[in-house]
Amino acid sequence: MIESILKFLSAYVEKLPRIGVPKDKQAHFIVGAVLFFLLAACGAPTLLAVGIVSLTGAAKEIYDHFHPDLQTCDFFDWLATTLGGLFALAVWSVL
Repeated sequence: MIESILKFLSAYVEKLPRIGVPKDKQAHFIVGAVLFFLLAACGAPTLLAVGIVSLTGAAKEIYDHFHPDLQTCDFFDWLATTLGGLFALAVWSVL
């Protein structure tokens, strides 16, 4: 099940438009926004949801640091995830 989800997501990332931002940063942004919306829809307070998104992004980058053969640890990946959560917070506040 998880493998099929990852295959779907990786195919989606390849279809992202070229906007001057690397595709992996776009993917981190989207994941941060989606995670925020899921948490907020489940009733989590919005600031707590942003905190969880940011901590999840940081935990992923720490994991990457200790497993360099799988992924690279990048501060800007964490930043993109957190900004995705903050963007989703702004959209959620307007709705």
